[in-house]
Amino acid sequence: MIDPFLSRPATATPTLPLSLTGLSPVDEILLTNGRFDHAMDTPALVKQTGAIVHAPGSICGRLADLGVPLNSLESVSLRKIKYVGSLGWQALAAQMNQADSSPALRALNQGQEDLAWVNELERQWPSGETVAYHLQADDISMIHFGCSGWVETEPDDLHPDLILLPVERHPRSDGNTLRLISLLKPKVVIPHHWDNYYPPLSEAVDLSEFITLICRQTPSVTVYQPVIGESFDPANLL
Repeated sequence: MIDPFLSRPATATPTLPLSLTGLSPVDEILLTNGRFDHAMDTPALVKQTGAIVHAPGSICGRLADLGVPLNSLESVSLRKIKYVGSLGWQALAAQMNQADSSPALRALNQGQEDLAWVNELERQWPSGETVAYHLQADDISMIHFGCSGWVETEPDDLHPDLILLPVERHPRSDGNTLRLISLLKPKVVIPHHWDNYYPPLSEAVDLSEFITLICRQTPSVTVYQPVIGESFDPANLL
């Protein structure tokens, strides 16, 4: 699993047909950063499933402080390829988009006056170091970007079949998305992180503008909008 987050409040939309207790077995968890909406459920999942967590060192340290056993934590090294069965993966350097990285800033933008609980959430779950993951299995390669920033010189030698890009609050590209697509030359782009996962710190995003922009600027690339809660086979998208 990558950045598993299922403890959504009752006001989150859409409703997920999944729960923490329904996830078993889980062998490996990859974390791109330590924010609550990426890492909050990890301690419970490790306790429930015995999964091994792969994350940057600062995030492993935070999880250890929260009681995750040290033998369940593996600090990632950039560009070091690891294997789980036939799946090979490596961490890539990435970076947090500072405009969207603070829950407190989001709450202010939403007009929230009581920020104490938001500040506590941010204190408990700092973002820490940030990575993306390049995965290869069954002749299909993909890169999962967990947040909206990246180090543009990092993936210049990678040409994945699919890339998963977060689209959160800003469906209109500021140019970075198009530059990344031009650099990586994927066949398929899959947007994620666009649902209203934790009101009032999130909001649903209309992806039509995002999809139209990519199709206009890079017509050779297909955009696939997944249905939240439903599975799909990446091989069928190629």
